[in-house]
Amino acid sequence: MNTFNQKAKRIRHTRFSQNRTWITLVAVGCWALSVSAQTPEENLIHATFKIFNVTNAGTGFLLLDPAPGASPTNVILVTAAHVFTRAAGEYIQLICRTEDETDGWKRYDHKIAIRDINTNALWTAHHTQDVAVLRCTLPPHVKFSALPLSAIATEAGAKEAGLTAGTRLFYAGFPHRLESNSAAFPLLRDAMVTAFPLFPVSRYPTPFMTAPTFAGDSGAPVAMRQPDTATPLVVGLVVTRTRKTEKLSTDEFSIQFKRDLNLGSFVQAEFIHETLNILLRGLKVGDKDTRPLTDDNEKEEQ
Repeated sequence: MNTFNQKAKRIRHTRFSQNRTWITLVAVGCWALSVSAQTPEENLIHATFKIFNVTNAGTGFLLLDPAPGASPTNVILVTAAHVFTRAAGEYIQLICRTEDETDGWKRYDHKIAIRDINTNALWTAHHTQDVAVLRCTLPPHVKFSALPLSAIATEAGAKEAGLTAGTRLFYAGFPHRLESNSAAFPLLRDAMVTAFPLFPVSRYPTPFMTAPTFAGDSGAPVAMRQPDTATPLVVGLVVTRTRKTEKLSTDEFSIQFKRDLNLGSFVQAEFIHETLNILLRGLKVGDKDTRPLTDDNEKEEQ
């Protein structure tokens, strides 16, 4: 398991449906991010960043990289696959944040390669769902919270947590590229699951939620609270907005416009889990591995 300053981590134990105890490591920052009494919402905010490219923008969130010898700055960026595929060129900008006692929080643009010089994709994508993950390294002075892999709900974990129609959710993103302030923090919003049923996820991969989602929100983590822990349970990521096309016609002109329905959809986190399995366990596209991902799984299997 990655080694951190004891002041920059807290360990929680949560029991899941397969009678496994997952050790959830909540990294509250790179090196020494001093944020007291963090809530699940604050943890999600500190893990969420804008992804920017001249042709596209979206939202991504960070997970701890469990690779042996990984440093605190080694992370996995999770987003909607179309955020990468629609980006032009070899790089995206991850709009990070720094903090000091004099100037407070500031934005810091960090360039990350998404394609090699032969335009081959460096990210790993799911074979059927709009999910992508990318290993990357952040500068040591950037401050962030990387969520543990066990914060990503499997299908069984989402069921046990009670995810169903009416479940209250929260998500952090950048609607229309909007930032909450000059330090480029995301906007936190709440939602409710409106779809039913949600399982099996193979049949219902992208349920609706009552939430205004817009361009720029793609890839935003969607989470629910867990009892007795400040770690959010990520149940999916934003992939679409929902609009109705309407037409206004007169004898002289006709106008077509789209009306937002205050509905978004999220791809269920089981598919994030499957994509991480492709990246971390070297599975082939379409292979299944039902073992839960935890921050020390890879080390145990070496």
